[in-house]
Amino acid sequence: MNLPNVGFIIHEEPIRIMPPTRRRYLLLAGTGIGVGGSGCLSGSNITYPEQEVGSNPDTPDEPAEPTEPPVENINPRLASETTDIYDELRWFETDHDETIDRFQNRIRDVVDALDSLLETLDTDGQIGTEQLGDVRDFAENVVGSVNEIPEPQFSDHFNYQALNNNRFPDVERFTDLEDWERVRTELEALRSAYRGASSSRALDRRYSSNPIDNRLFDWFGGESDETESTGKMFEVRYISDNENHHPEIEDREVPGYGVYIVNDATRDIKRYAPIGRAPLRVLASINDEFAPFEVSTDRSYRFYVRAHAIDGSGEIDPETTESMPIYGQKYDDLRAADAAFESVMADKIIEGEEQWGEETWNQVLYTRDGRRIYGYFIRAGSYLFAIGPSRTPWGDREDGWDELITGTWLKPQ
Repeated sequence: MNLPNVGFIIHEEPIRIMPPTRRRYLLLAGTGIGVGGSGCLSGSNITYPEQEVGSNPDTPDEPAEPTEPPVENINPRLASETTDIYDELRWFETDHDETIDRFQNRIRDVVDALDSLLETLDTDGQIGTEQLGDVRDFAENVVGSVNEIPEPQFSDHFNYQALNNNRFPDVERFTDLEDWERVRTELEALRSAYRGASSSRALDRRYSSNPIDNRLFDWFGGESDETESTGKMFEVRYISDNENHHPEIEDREVPGYGVYIVNDATRDIKRYAPIGRAPLRVLASINDEFAPFEVSTDRSYRFYVRAHAIDGSGEIDPETTESMPIYGQKYDDLRAADAAFESVMADKIIEGEEQWGEETWNQVLYTRDGRRIYGYFIRAGSYLFAIGPSRTPWGDREDGWDELITGTWLKPQ
């Protein structure tokens, strides 16, 4: 087909390069272009739909940004309980010491008030019933609220109210009898009881920060039959990926925050740093064992746990107990955790699934140093957990290989 001769009408305005579709429309419509009387195209009898209001004729419509599908919040029970555990650990790391100091100072206010009565007795040889009444009212006010200070982390409190109920009536009775020697004896006994119950040693036992003996033990799933001669201890450390997250401690042996968790704070634990370095080098060992599962992009913190089987009494030596490591990672959100899961699985195969309670764990297979490794891996909300990497396939493992995590928050019974 021969093209017609085209004559251009020259405008003084600069020529703009228009999109091909727009140029074709102008050509056909004869706007700014003269079209010859013969040929394949004719602009004399062609009409086109009016341009839609609001569109830009010189700018083609841009394609809409693709919308990413939402990431499913899978295994929410495990994620929720892990968050509760982390929040409790964080409280012990940042708030425990200040809270116990505040508690102790409040009790010492009562001790100071009792001192004031004894000083008056030394100076005047007697105390007034009004002064004694003021001190008792103050003590009642303190003990009525002081035990709320360490709650809800701790609930096993000394019964200061019973102490007041047992001692103050005798002080008042001997004051009425003006038996000042007996008043002194009763006041000193009351003061001594307050001092003893609020001493640093007593508070360290009752509200211990390492080992932790509170609801956290049950949250981990350490509760066992009291008739059993053995139990569990949890050795824990979390290490934040965020700068300045952990309080500065000059003599910190290892990064992050580590602690032992038992059901009896009076038990002695051989003082290795939890998930520490020398002499056990547990941190390095776990990092090496679970290296194939590590992804640091958009991660909030790493979460290390060792579940120990311990005897029912005596000193605990974490070097000699049977233990099982658990490796967790917390990510900024569901999407980051999902991306991390896909990154981990890039060189692994999911051979099957295993249902533990509400959670479905993946049986993953991978090669490391030329050997086939069989492990368990899961995403729970914005967390990833890995356990049990071994040369032994899943079906060939001995019965009870997972006994130390059975009944825990990770694998509820």
